[in-house]
Amino acid sequence: MNAYVLDFQEIDKTKLSVVGGKGANLGELSRIEGIRVPEGFCVTTEAYKRTIEQTPEFNALLEQLTQIKMDDREKVS
Repeated sequence: MNAYVLDFQEIDKTKLSVVGGKGANLGELSRIEGIRVPEGFCVTTEAYKRTIEQTPEFNALLEQLTQIKMDDREKVS
């Protein structure tokens, strides 16, 4: 994998700032014997930030999503 994507096996609690809380927890869980975590990966927070910076339309879409009420599911497409 590259610097923007980390396999669960590459993640532990020291990577909290790199992948966020959910990612760090999945990495930690994947290391515990007897707990089955499907293979997976996390996109880093740096990758997310760069995507946001380089894609102005993304912010507009996020803003639209914040305006949708839970009862307006048909508006999500």
